[in-house]
Amino acid sequence: MKISPLIRAEFARLTSSRIGIASLIALMTVPLVYGGLYLWGNQDPYSSLDKVPAALVVQDIGTTVDGTATNYGEKAAKSLLKDERFGWVEATAAQAAAGVKNGTYDFGITFPSDFSARLSSGSGDSPRSAELKVTTDDTNSYLSTTIAKQAAEAVRVEIAKEVGAEASLTLLAAVGDLRDGLVKADEGAKTLADGAASAATGAASLSSGSSTLAGGAASLSSGIARLDAKASSLPSSATQLSSGASSVSSGAAAASSGSTTLAGKASQVATLAAGTRSQVAVELADAGVDPTVAATVDAQLAAVSGATAQIGAGTSSLSTSLGTLAAGAAQVSAGAATLKASAPALSSAVHSAATGAASLSSGAAELASGASALGSGTAELASGSATLESSLSDAVTQVPVTTAAGRQATADLIANPLAVKQSAITQAANYGAGLAPFFLALASWIGIYALFLLVRPLSRRALTAVRRPIRTTLAGWLTPAMLGVVQMVALFALVTLALHLPVADPVGLIAFMAFVAMTFAAIVLALNVLLGSVGQFLALVFMVVQLVTAGGTFPWQTLPGPLAALHQALPMSHAVDGIRQLMYGGLSSSVWSSILPLVLWLVGSLVVSVLGAMRQGRFRILRELRQSPIGA
Repeated sequence: MKISPLIRAEFARLTSSRIGIASLIALMTVPLVYGGLYLWGNQDPYSSLDKVPAALVVQDIGTTVDGTATNYGEKAAKSLLKDERFGWVEATAAQAAAGVKNGTYDFGITFPSDFSARLSSGSGDSPRSAELKVTTDDTNSYLSTTIAKQAAEAVRVEIAKEVGAEASLTLLAAVGDLRDGLVKADEGAKTLADGAASAATGAASLSSGSSTLAGGAASLSSGIARLDAKASSLPSSATQLSSGASSVSSGAAAASSGSTTLAGKASQVATLAAGTRSQVAVELADAGVDPTVAATVDAQLAAVSGATAQIGAGTSSLSTSLGTLAAGAAQVSAGAATLKASAPALSSAVHSAATGAASLSSGAAELASGASALGSGTAELASGSATLESSLSDAVTQVPVTTAAGRQATADLIANPLAVKQSAITQAANYGAGLAPFFLALASWIGIYALFLLVRPLSRRALTAVRRPIRTTLAGWLTPAMLGVVQMVALFALVTLALHLPVADPVGLIAFMAFVAMTFAAIVLALNVLLGSVGQFLALVFMVVQLVTAGGTFPWQTLPGPLAALHQALPMSHAVDGIRQLMYGGLSSSVWSSILPLVLWLVGSLVVSVLGAMRQGRFRILRELRQSPIGA
C-alpha cells in the first residue's frame, strides 16, 4: 500500500463524524488561540503604561540658590504629569501608602521635604545626596515594581542632568573669573618681574658700593685710631707749646728792643766813621802823606763806613723783623693758650670719633654683607618673578576664553555627556514582535501535541496487514505534519494581517515555520510510537523543558548551567533562533545554522519511529485492533 492512501484513510477517519470534524477544527485552532491571543495581549504593553495608576507625592519645600527660590521636586512632578507616561495621580503621603497597599495605585513616587535642599547642598560645607522614595507592593504586580524602579531611574537621570548642568555652569563661570584673575595676575607678574630685575641691578650696585664703603670705613677707623693714639698726648704738648710760645714772644720783644738800640748805635758809629774819614783825609793831606797811602786809608775808612752803614741798616731791618716776630710770637702764644684750653676736649672728641669710626667700620662691613645677601636675594626674586610670569602666561593660555553661550553649551554637555546611538543590525518592531519567535515556535509544538490527541501515530491495521513500516511511519508522520503546516500558515496570516507584526522575509518564514511543524511532528510521533500514551505525556514534559531552555525571553546565557547546556541540544531553541533571523532580517547563514540541527532531529525521530513501527509490526495485541471511537 502506498503512503497517500494511508493519509487519505486517516483524514477520512478524522472527518467521518461531526464530533470528529469538531474535534479536528478545535485542535487545529489551538496554536492560533494560544499564539494569537498571547501576542495580541503583549503586542505593545509599553504604549499603554499611561493606564497604570501611580501616586505622585510632592513634599519638597524648595530651597534658595544664589538668591533664587528653587523647587526641584515640583519641577520634576510637573514634568512627569506633562509626560503622561504613567497614570500619575497627585496624592498625599498617607493616600499614596494606603493606595499602593490596597491596589489603588501600582506604585508611588515621593519627593521628600528636603529634596531641593539636598540637591543644592553641593555648594555648601555639608553636601548630602537627595533621596527619591519609591513605594511598591509586589502583590499588585512584580512587573509594576520593575517599572516603578525604571520610572524612578528616569526621574533621577533627568534631575541629575539639570543639577549637573547648573553646577557645571557655576563651575565654568568660576573658571572664567579665574581666567580673568590669572590675566591680571600675569600682568602684575610682568610688572613684578621688571621691578625685580631693576631691584637686582640696584642691589648689585649697592653691594659693590657697600663693599667700597666698608673698605673706606675700615681705613678711616684705622686712621682715626692712630690719631686717637696721638691725640692722647695733645694736652701736655699744647701746654708745652703755650709755654714755649710765651717765651718766644718775650724773647722776640727783648730782641726787638735790643736791635732798635743797636741800630741807633750803628747809626752813630756810621756818622762817626764818616766824620773820622773826613778828618783823617784832611790830616793826611795836611801831613803830606803820600796820596797813594792816603787813598788806601780813605778807601779802608770808606769800607768801614759802608760796613757800619750796612750794620745799621741790617740792625734796623732786624729790629723791624724782630718786632714782627714778637707780634707773631704773641699771637702764637695766645693761640697756644687757646689750644691748651681746647686740647682736652679735642682729645676726647678724637677718641669719640675713633670709637664711632670703629662702629662705622663694623656697620659698613655688616652693610656690605647684607647688601651682598640682598643682591643674591633680588637676583633669585628676579628669576622667580620671571618664572612666575611665564607660568601665569602659560596658565592663561591653557584656560580657554569662554562666552556665556559657550559656558551654557559646555555645562549641558557635562550634565549629559553621552548620547546612546543604537546601531541595530536587526530590530523588532515592538515588544510583541520581540516575543513572537518564541511564541510561534511554542505554538507550533502545542499545535502538534494537540493533534496527536486525535491523530493515530501509526495505522495499526496497516502495520498488521501490509507490514510496510517505513511507509506506514511516513504516513503517520505526514498526516499531523500537513495539519501542522496548515496551522503555521494560519498563524502566520494572523500575526501579519491581524496583529500587523512586520516580517523581513515572509516566504522564508512561512517555509521555516512549516519545516518546524514537520520536525515537531516527527519528534512527537517518535515518542508516541515508542512509549504510547506515556510518550504523549513525555511530549508535554519535553515542551516544558524547551520552554525554559529556548531563550525566548531572557538570553539563554542567563540560565543555570545544566539548562544552558540543553539550549543548544533541544530543537525549540533552534526553531526560535531561525524564526528571529527570518522575521527581523538576519543572516542566511544563521538560518542554516538553525535548520541543520532541526534536520538531524527530523531524520533521527523518523528513524526511531520506523524502528518502533517494525517492532509493533511483529507483535500486536487484540486491544490495539479495536475500532477508534471517532471512526473505523
